[in-house]
Amino acid sequence: MSDYYDDDEHGDSIYANDLTSELLNVQELLKSKSLEELLKEDRDNIKEKEKEKQWYHGRIARDVAEEILKKGLLKHGHLDGLFLVRESSFSSSSFVLSLYSKGIFFHFQINEVKSAHFSIDQGPTVHGLDRLIQNYQEQAQGLPTHLTQFCKCKPPPDEQRYSGFTNLLHRAVLENIPDVVKQILDSKYCPSVNAKSEWGMTALHDACYYGFEDIADLLIRHGANVNCFDKDGQTPLHRCCTGNKAGIISILIQEGNANVNERNPKSGWIPIHQAAFKGYLDCIKILLDYHSPYLPRADDDTTPLDLAENYEHSDCVTEIDQFEQPKVITHKYDWFHPEIDRPGAQKLLELKGLREGLFLVRGSKKNLDWYVLTLCHDQKVFNYEIKTKNYRDRHMFFIDDGPFYKSLEHLIQYYSYHANGLPCALTVSVNTTRELVQISKDDEYFNLVDTSNRYPTNVSPALPPRPESLDMTYTESASGPVSNNAHQHAPPMPPSPTPPMSSPPPPPNHPPPISKQQSITKQPEVSLRQIERKLLSLGKEIGQGEFGSVVKGVYKKKGTGRGKTEKTDVAIKLFHKTAINNQEDFLKEARTMQQLEHPCIVNFIGIAESENHELMLVEEYISMGSMLDYLIDHRDNIRKVDLYLWAAQIALGMMYLEKMKMVHRDLAARNILLQSKEKAKISDFGLSRAVGSNSDYYKATTGGRWPIKWYAPECVNYGHFSHASDVWSFGVTLWEMFSYGEPPYGDMKGIEVIKYIEEGKRLEQPDKCPKVAYAQMLKCWNKEPRERPTFQALNAHFEGENEYSCTRDIMRTLRN
Repeated sequence: MSDYYDDDEHGDSIYANDLTSELLNVQELLKSKSLEELLKEDRDNIKEKEKEKQWYHGRIARDVAEEILKKGLLKHGHLDGLFLVRESSFSSSSFVLSLYSKGIFFHFQINEVKSAHFSIDQGPTVHGLDRLIQNYQEQAQGLPTHLTQFCKCKPPPDEQRYSGFTNLLHRAVLENIPDVVKQILDSKYCPSVNAKSEWGMTALHDACYYGFEDIADLLIRHGANVNCFDKDGQTPLHRCCTGNKAGIISILIQEGNANVNERNPKSGWIPIHQAAFKGYLDCIKILLDYHSPYLPRADDDTTPLDLAENYEHSDCVTEIDQFEQPKVITHKYDWFHPEIDRPGAQKLLELKGLREGLFLVRGSKKNLDWYVLTLCHDQKVFNYEIKTKNYRDRHMFFIDDGPFYKSLEHLIQYYSYHANGLPCALTVSVNTTRELVQISKDDEYFNLVDTSNRYPTNVSPALPPRPESLDMTYTESASGPVSNNAHQHAPPMPPSPTPPMSSPPPPPNHPPPISKQQSITKQPEVSLRQIERKLLSLGKEIGQGEFGSVVKGVYKKKGTGRGKTEKTDVAIKLFHKTAINNQEDFLKEARTMQQLEHPCIVNFIGIAESENHELMLVEEYISMGSMLDYLIDHRDNIRKVDLYLWAAQIALGMMYLEKMKMVHRDLAARNILLQSKEKAKISDFGLSRAVGSNSDYYKATTGGRWPIKWYAPECVNYGHFSHASDVWSFGVTLWEMFSYGEPPYGDMKGIEVIKYIEEGKRLEQPDKCPKVAYAQMLKCWNKEPRERPTFQALNAHFEGENEYSCTRDIMRTLRN
């Protein structure tokens, strides 16, 4: 089944003009009953209509969910498909589907792919939690069974729904009766101010579309969400631009802190795109007055200027094309370092304390016309390419899918107020004299929006994901003086849609094409070490991978003497064109490995491109191959001391990953390579991910072939991966080693393994496994992640336990 995007993408949804054609209007109703009576009747009527959606149980634990399902089974019989939905205990933006089928309780993570758009594993992305559940009530689509009866509690949260039921507040707003709206909002029987109507709109969306300024002001003061999305992916601010209600834009921004950068999750349009598409000049002018970027880019790279020109709105074209950007209040000499390289930039920021938002800009070695923004976030350093592009005969600067700017200074100024895809806003720079300079901020310069980036992201493994919230603390550093007053600003978030009542504008005959690609998951690019193809010689195939084959090769690099070359054996992973859908994953593995340097981790050398434009990942050649193969083929030649040594080296390498805040996600004997009987190295970082600042875990938002038998329960049930889940996998890897390559759990299928673990059972002690080693395995398999040892603790175990004294001399050289 394809993505559930079946509504109009440009916000021209037409819903009933005859709302009151079969109903008395609110004022007529008030002649026969009091408002309180009407509100109570309205509440009861909607409650009756909501009966089929009362499957949501809020934040309850997994065991509580199973108890509720057990009671439901007693009531309904052993009914396949009995279910409930609950909030994830790990993330307020995600949910869990708890389901009974054929004697087993299942728990499936419902991931928020983008705002109010959800999916389960590799199933379709559906707008609204309510429609997602309806989708699985109709057909199983990968679940053990389709959803049937639910355990009753309450309807899902308003802002996570696609639509609801039109209530008395919606009707009073649509009839434009401010006095009645105020009375409803002040009543103890007032419905939720963010409830959605049957057309998927909140009351604020309606007020904004029709330009009911007094009502919009009332709703905002009573807590209406100004950045909520309607069914078309538009915010109230988008809806003002759809209905040409420029006057209400100021109310949304000044009173409600509406975000002018909010992106429609279906198209990537921000409000000024909508205004340009419609040709509403007044809306464009007031958005520019509030410092909306004038050349933002949608998912398909379309700018408002492109839209205005495509739809022949000549006055809008002139306004945008001739727009004079405000004078910048930041200066290149405060942050630009033309000669510094990547290691030098990192070292300089480290010397200055790695404070949040500390940055500098340097020249790019990859392209002389580009720059690189080097930025500190969560005590780590990240690099973002600032690219240039010729747009309409103008030299423009941009980062990833961010807006175009005519100058580097304007771009830096913009990102000092809005993170907009970066992990944090720019706050403090380092100038060429190594002084810290606070980035000047004029509160009148931009519309300051103190909101957080809501999107959980599917992230590049070499970089931390965009945090689910940016609740940053500003850490003072004694490293140097800070000029100007310290001022911290937290970055913003993304977008939402509206309706008509009297005479809605007709949809365009030829709407522009909209890409459904999720731009919010796009990550900053990391420059990879490039190797000239002519320096590589490819030999025989030594293995097959997910993306292609692995061959042994020779890398001929320049030696120290004149004209001399050094030949090094290398392993080359070939990325085949037939696997083009996985190209980004292939590059992610390269970016991850490039950041890692440790004696117990396979060394990354670089990336190259073949004559056929196929990608090649080059890493050191490990002569003895996979530890799993060696365990199986040379069982009689493996001593207990060898196993102890390999175990200690794996733990040491994983402790390094732990310090680097990287989760491996695929730790297993097959992914440990043996350079010699004295040297084991961790390999295969194709599934690795970085964990973010506000979390110790990474949330998988895409499916794929998961090695279930090596995964901790929280990985299988919730898609949460952490250092603690890597510890669980380490325990399984130890079991493989001490069983000499036996498959864990034998012939059991994945679902049987899940049930086996849930029943509290664990892999049994291998015949030749010492008790001290098996005791550590059991600790690694603790059901509670926080109760498992860390890799630091495991290293202390291997270093201090007398059983492993035979490995200490070798391990001491590695640790030093």
